[in-house]
Amino acid sequence: AVAGKRDPEWNPPKRFDHAYSGPVMLYKMPHAEVVKNCAEMLGAKNLKQHGCSQLIEYKGKPVCLVIITNKTFMGATPKAVLRHELGHCAGWPADHPN
Repeated sequence: AVAGKRDPEWNPPKRFDHAYSGPVMLYKMPHAEVVKNCAEMLGAKNLKQHGCSQLIEYKGKPVCLVIITNKTFMGATPKAVLRHELGHCAGWPADHPN
């Protein structure tokens, strides 16, 4: 089952819930830094942000860049946030359709 937007584990739909097929650059940091860095990366500030991700090009190849909290935040563990963000790198759109 896919968790809802307010659930600590908001998993991607099955078709996006798998490992990213390429390299992943993962950064774990305190919540305040996640908010700051995700705002810089995505252009929008969200004070409840658990993490963010973006496909970038690095040395000519696509890489999944992921920023997540280093501690549980609002019930979401770093492991759950990573799973969510890897779903985005696997193709789950930012507007979170099922």
